[in-house]
Amino acid sequence: MPVEAVLVSNGPGELYTWAYPVFKTLRDLHPDWKVSISLIPCQYASGKEAEIASTFGANGVSTPKEFLTYTTTGKRPAALGDDSGFVLSLGGNQNMALQLGNRLGYPTYSYKFVPAWNKALKRLFVHDEATFKKAKRLGIPEGRLELVGNLVADAVEFVAPAQVSGKPHFLLMAGTRDGFSIFLIPFIIALADYLHADFPDASFAWPVSRLLSEETIRNGIAGREKAILEGMAGTRKGQKIITPSGAVIEMIEEHERYSHMRSADLAVTIPGTNTLELGIAGLPAIVILPMNKPEAIPLDGIGHWLGLIPLVGKYIKRHAVKLFVEGLDVPVSLPNRISSEALMLELKGKITAKQVASEAKQLLEQPERLATKRERLLATMPKAGAAKRLIESISKDLDAGG
Repeated sequence: MPVEAVLVSNGPGELYTWAYPVFKTLRDLHPDWKVSISLIPCQYASGKEAEIASTFGANGVSTPKEFLTYTTTGKRPAALGDDSGFVLSLGGNQNMALQLGNRLGYPTYSYKFVPAWNKALKRLFVHDEATFKKAKRLGIPEGRLELVGNLVADAVEFVAPAQVSGKPHFLLMAGTRDGFSIFLIPFIIALADYLHADFPDASFAWPVSRLLSEETIRNGIAGREKAILEGMAGTRKGQKIITPSGAVIEMIEEHERYSHMRSADLAVTIPGTNTLELGIAGLPAIVILPMNKPEAIPLDGIGHWLGLIPLVGKYIKRHAVKLFVEGLDVPVSLPNRISSEALMLELKGKITAKQVASEAKQLLEQPERLATKRERLLATMPKAGAAKRLIESISKDLDAGG
């Protein structure tokens, strides 16, 4: 009997880091299965999800609009539906995946970093021991919770290292939020400029987030807010940025970051899940948390809303962020938290491009130190294999008639 695997996802990050490794594993383990991708509505979507998903090679891709039509009217998208199958939630609203599974008459599975239980789920898959224990406290029945590992590790492993033109190769990451990236773009331009002086054969890559507006990218390169982090303006020529001294920064697609992580010698980034990706790739990084303009730092929850208060909001948020950062007693990079080792160099406070360039130079002039960091990252970060374990678990259910 034909089996259809319906992978439900919501945004570029989830598509590339969760849906793609699962899709590729399905093709390897079950080449005769039909694999469909169903995109669901999401406030963080870029609008390019269908275009991205269509490059994977799935049997069909349905859009968020088709999802809404199907779940409200029953008009099934042409891309979905077979004699039997299952739905797997890989990002976004889990309840939407359950709605889809109910319409198709398929059991629904879910993979989550933050556990959320619904008794209608066939099984919940999680990525680490701490999440597994947290999920158990939610009262999930025995046999319906499974620890499979981190899909991000699969996503990183499935790409080949990028071919680069110069050594050392630097990966410079300028954030994903307009309000902060406007300062970080001139910062990475200045950083490349300073590093070019010490490493004239170096190459530089900037994975440009799909979440950044064209206005932010344009104004960032023009250096509109360059004074904040003592950055520089650059000149854009196609998908390249030329710094004042002639260094060239390649503007690469966001999904290409994994191949560059596997080729680079050093990365510079701000805190976030990208630090885990870098760690999985075994790439040492300088992780910066600039406090030059605290009110610009993205702060979820009440810190964000405080910043919106007219006239005084930015001053209140500045104080809130300052207190938050000064009160941190844990590392700001995920690899350092996971390993309890200083594998990523963390810099907090007032930061300039010249300072970070100096730190980068010191690291690169100590190849043994860098090599040790790389070895420890590869030894302590999550390993690939989550997608295979997840699909094998679902396959057993199907074989058992579940």
